[in-house]
Amino acid sequence: MFIGILMLSTTTYAQNDSIDQCQFVVVYDFVTNTTDKNNNAVKDSVQLAVMVGSHTAKCMEYNRTMMEDFGEWKNRDYQYGEWNARKYNLPVLFTGHPDGEVSSFDKVVPNRYFYTEPLPDFAWKLADDTLTVCGYLCQKAVGKYGGRTWTAWYSEDVPASFGPWKLSGLPGMILLAEDADGIFTFLCVGLMQRTAPIKYFNKGGYTVLKRDQFIAHRNKLYCSKKYVQKPNYYIPQGTYDQLGIIEMWPGGPEPPAEEKLSVVATDMIIPKVVNAYQPLEKK
Repeated sequence: MFIGILMLSTTTYAQNDSIDQCQFVVVYDFVTNTTDKNNNAVKDSVQLAVMVGSHTAKCMEYNRTMMEDFGEWKNRDYQYGEWNARKYNLPVLFTGHPDGEVSSFDKVVPNRYFYTEPLPDFAWKLADDTLTVCGYLCQKAVGKYGGRTWTAWYSEDVPASFGPWKLSGLPGMILLAEDADGIFTFLCVGLMQRTAPIKYFNKGGYTVLKRDQFIAHRNKLYCSKKYVQKPNYYIPQGTYDQLGIIEMWPGGPEPPAEEKLSVVATDMIIPKVVNAYQPLEKK
């Protein structure tokens, strides 16, 4: 079943009143080195956008940000980009809201989860090394969080203490970050001067958990060897049949079955083909 991308994309979750005003947007390539179901080395790649305000940052998939926050609904590139990114079921993160905390609107299909946690303490150790990223002179810092060690490159020329995902807490915007295992890379590919309200999400429909509970639940299901072979393995068949799933694709002739998306709800799909899950947070 083909349904136009624009119609699929314009149904979004309610957002509450503005919690801050975006001053600029930083765009990142988020790359994960992993393996496919046959254990061949592959890369997963998606773009993230961080809306930077005076005291809050919102991190969300780039194309979705451009449509939902900046009204670019008619841009076909954003429509197709958002469609292709759906298979990652990415969270939406608010750093600095509530004050001193990170809010995560996340999901393990077919359920949605919400949690808050104190701003992560990476215990950053600053170094003298420098690197130019996206035209900005950056300095090096090394920190730990969630069972991984991160090397971050931040620029004091971009006056914000935020970064992609939950990375934050340095005296400048983090423009490049890599984990010590060589699995993840967040690379800044552009900064845009764009203004818009930063709106907090409505928690209706989300199950509230503690951060540790959610991470353990997600990793248990997605890190299983069963997941890469059959992404819906953990969903009881009866539940799966009741979800009202519609098989869709973004346009053109009907593609092979594995290229269709099993759409459960807006911004939530059950992918048919996945690569081995690599958790950003081991614990």
